[in-house]
Amino acid sequence: MKLFCQLFVVLVLCGLLSTCDKKSKEIVVASSLPTFVTQNGNDFMISHDQTRLIIHADVAGRIGSLKINGQEMLIPANPNKSTVWGSVFWSSPQGEWAWPPIKVLDSDPYKISVVEDRIVFTSKIDPVTGYQFVKSYGLNTEKKCLSVIYSIYNHSATPKSVAGWEVTRLPPTGLVFFPQGNTESASGIFYPINVEHIGKVSWVSYDPKKIREYDHKLMTDGKEGWLAYVNNGQLLVKEFTDVPLELMVPGEGEIELFANAEKTFWEIDQQSIMSKLAPGEHFDWEVLWHTRTIPVEISAEEGSQALVDFVRNLVKGKNQISQEKPNKPSELMTR
Repeated sequence: MKLFCQLFVVLVLCGLLSTCDKKSKEIVVASSLPTFVTQNGNDFMISHDQTRLIIHADVAGRIGSLKINGQEMLIPANPNKSTVWGSVFWSSPQGEWAWPPIKVLDSDPYKISVVEDRIVFTSKIDPVTGYQFVKSYGLNTEKKCLSVIYSIYNHSATPKSVAGWEVTRLPPTGLVFFPQGNTESASGIFYPINVEHIGKVSWVSYDPKKIREYDHKLMTDGKEGWLAYVNNGQLLVKEFTDVPLELMVPGEGEIELFANAEKTFWEIDQQSIMSKLAPGEHFDWEVLWHTRTIPVEISAEEGSQALVDFVRNLVKGKNQISQEKPNKPSELMTR
């Protein structure tokens, strides 16, 4: 009995120490956060002018909300019902892990740290692929936009050929456009997505009437290194390094769109250069997220040259952010 009591006391003390250690880590992180980041439990919000971006440390450091002038642009976080929300990061080719995504990389909690003026989320090592993901969030002060740096580490005993893959899930509405590259569009095992080529730009408007009883997909090459989405007067532009054809992942696309048969969401994706990683090596891939309210004088319709020009100037750092007052952070920290 005496031994049992002693063991019980030890276990209680260990539990208390563990709780104190966890709280201590949270306090250390909160006290050292960059000035543009606020914390609410496991959620971290980046505030930048009119934009609010929420990251969920307990769900793979995943982006769960992007609001521009208070308008939600993504399928918002819904951890209790589905993993299909927000903006996620995968490795490519998908054939290495098939489906579903790797839990330790896609939905398990990530470790939090602060490095210089960035908040960093680090996964555990997946025992099957040997991959470890790191997601680093900050601001690009030169272009006045959000910056996400993705890293893939190869902790396996074998060399890997791998690319980064950012998958951004949107509500079933809006317009996507990007400069068309040097390949035709493909759809793999899925129905094709209807795309209009106007000049050298590809345009895709979400039309539920054109979604049939099976999922739809588009895989193709892009140019100029950007992919844009417009919804209700708000604009998201993802900027990245353009991928030469010879460095694309075989069977994949630099630009990929996906629409599910249930008509509940669609995705805008881009992939990085395919890198060869020896054991112990890693690569970094930066994606810039430009967010703007489209000026009233610019048509936000399919084929709008003024809209394309606006985006091209944006990625060159020429279009300044509107001076409209942003929403209060407290209004945007709820799920």
